[in-house]
Parts: sequence; structure tokens; C-alpha cells
Amino acid sequence: MDNKDLLKIALEKYKKENYYVQSWEEYNNELSVLIDKVTTYVKKKNIVIDAVVPILRGGNIPATFLAYTLNILTILPVQYKYFFLPGVCELRRLLSINKKLITNMKPTFLLVEGNHCYGNQAKYAASDLKKSFPKATIIYAASNMDYNYQDVVKDAKVSFYGRLTNCCKELTKPECNKLRIEYEREPIFPWENIQEEWKIVELKQYKYNNVNELRNSSPLIKKFPL
Repeated sequence: MDNKDLLKIALEKYKKENYYVQSWEEYNNELSVLIDKVTTYVKKKNIVIDAVVPILRGGNIPATFLAYTLNILTILPVQYKYFFLPGVCELRRLLSINKKLITNMKPTFLLVEGNHCYGNQAKYAASDLKKSFPKATIIYAASNMDYNYQDVVKDAKVSFYGRLTNCCKELTKPECNKLRIEYEREPIFPWENIQEEWKIVELKQYKYNNVNELRNSSPLIKKFPL
């Protein structure tokens, strides 16, 4: 069985009808859990955070809530994006931190993601932070996180999540029931749209207004064969 056959089997586990946009009231449940975990840790350890680093676009909302809760003024976003081409998926970096904005030689960053599936964007975001700031401490927080990919952000000292998921569809229904994780329904954030998310699931390029310009002007981080 070749890679294309394996990919086809994996994609068959996703159903578009299972996707729905959460209400803000529903999303508040996982956001509140995440905020409580992070604030408890930061206050217990008496940590001073130099900057909140949202991974755009999904990490922007939880990061802003955390910044206000922790009284942090400095928000320095980074952005990574998948681009889908025939036979390959490219992960590219669209935005990085200007090193001149951080004067502390040993900064502490709160890196924040929205939906952490395989965790590649967060993994490379943390790695890039470490390359730019070798003595940095990274606290990683994701609004939700796939159960099987909780430990992929190796450069983070500690990681937190608001809700565990079966986003990558590697858990069985009995396993999800035991872990109290949603098996079929796929809630997406209140600010997202299903059409865009479904294109990603299909491994097809969504038609953003400037997609070719962004791809051509952004550095390549990693290629994944399709």
C-alpha cells in the first residue's frame, strides 16, 4: 500500500457534515480551562512573561485573552501557513519576531496556538524562537490539542491545553469514550468558516486573495509529500 492509498484511507475518516461553528458560549468552556491552567502556573512559579506570541491566525484570540488576563502589554505574533501544490504540502513562515523588540537576554515567551492537530506550526514556531533567542524559556498554550500529539513542541518547557481532541482521527470510538473526547463532531472556532477548514482537510488550496504572492515571498520551512 503506497502513500496515496494511506492518505485516502485517512481522509475517509473526515466527514464535512460533522463540522460546525461553535457559539462563543461553547468556545468559552475550553478557553476558560486554558486560561486557568496558564495563570495558575505563571502565578505559582512567579514568572514574568516578556511577550505573548500568538501563532496567527487561530492563536490570536486565545492569546489576546491571556495577555489581558496576565496584564501583558507586549504581543508579538508569528505566522505559518500550509500551501497545497500537486503532490506536496509546503509549510512556510509568513511572519516572525523582530529580534530588536526583545531586550531581555533570557526572555520568557508565552506561545499560543488555536487548534493544535499534529502541532507542526507550533513545533517550528518554538524552534524558530529558540534559534533567535537561544536562552529563551517558552511556555506553550493551545486552545485545543490532539490527544496523540501533546508532546511534539519539544522546545517548550511546559505545555497546556483547554480541550483534548481526536482531530487527527487516530483514536477509536471506544478510546474516545474512555477519554471523554469527542469522536465524530468537529467544532471549529466561532471566527472560522467551514469552507476554508474543509479545503485544508481535503489537502486543497483555499483561494485567499493573495495566496500566490504570499507563497512566493515567504521562506519554506518544511515540505510534506502528498
